[in-house]
Amino acid sequence: MDRTFSVNHPMLFLLAGLAIAAVLLQSVVFLIKAWKRARELGYAQEKLKKIAVAAVLFSLAPAVAIGIGIITLSGTLGLPLPWLRLSVVGALVYELSAANTAAGALGVSLGNALTAQQFTTIAWTMTVGIMTGVILIPVFCRKYTNRFTEVGKKDAKWGELFTTAIFMGLIGTFVGNSLADVTVSAAGRLSAAVLVVSALVMLLCGFFKKKFNWAWMNDYALPICMLLSMAAAIPLAKIIR
Repeated sequence: MDRTFSVNHPMLFLLAGLAIAAVLLQSVVFLIKAWKRARELGYAQEKLKKIAVAAVLFSLAPAVAIGIGIITLSGTLGLPLPWLRLSVVGALVYELSAANTAAGALGVSLGNALTAQQFTTIAWTMTVGIMTGVILIPVFCRKYTNRFTEVGKKDAKWGELFTTAIFMGLIGTFVGNSLADVTVSAAGRLSAAVLVVSALVMLLCGFFKKKFNWAWMNDYALPICMLLSMAAAIPLAKIIR
């Protein structure tokens, strides 16, 4: 079974395509209903067209980041699974982290070919992990956000500090993973070097936005950062040993 298994098997493309088609159909249905309702409320068609064009342009930046994520994951997981994950409910940072965690538990690397059992385990880990958010948010999100609101009303400064601390804790987790193997392997040192390049590129994006008042940089800083960091990884891989 493992000898004939392919992460790009046509059946996987078919299954992923059916799921994505269902989501696209749902999007089209809601778009049509929203357009009709807006016309009933008296909105001019020209205004609606401008809103639609603005929405498309606003979606380009995250679409670029998602495309890069699919390419990044496709080397090991094939195209169907990353295509499905990042087109429906997944997020690049989560997908990479979940896939790496599952691969590490199996004692394999995402850079190597996977057996059917290893691929299935990684896919289930990614799927079950993301489902916790889908389940927990409707149940606990209101209480969670209300608590944040209460803290902010009592002390606005403490509320802002609390939110920032939670966010930095999340960022620290991913940064820690990148720096964990710096002294152990060349891959760890390469990861740390790319992290530094990424941080510098993001700082430059922030500088140019402020210097030249480029509002569009808010949307395109992430894909720019990802593309340049991935490009920098190629020469850095030849230098770092």
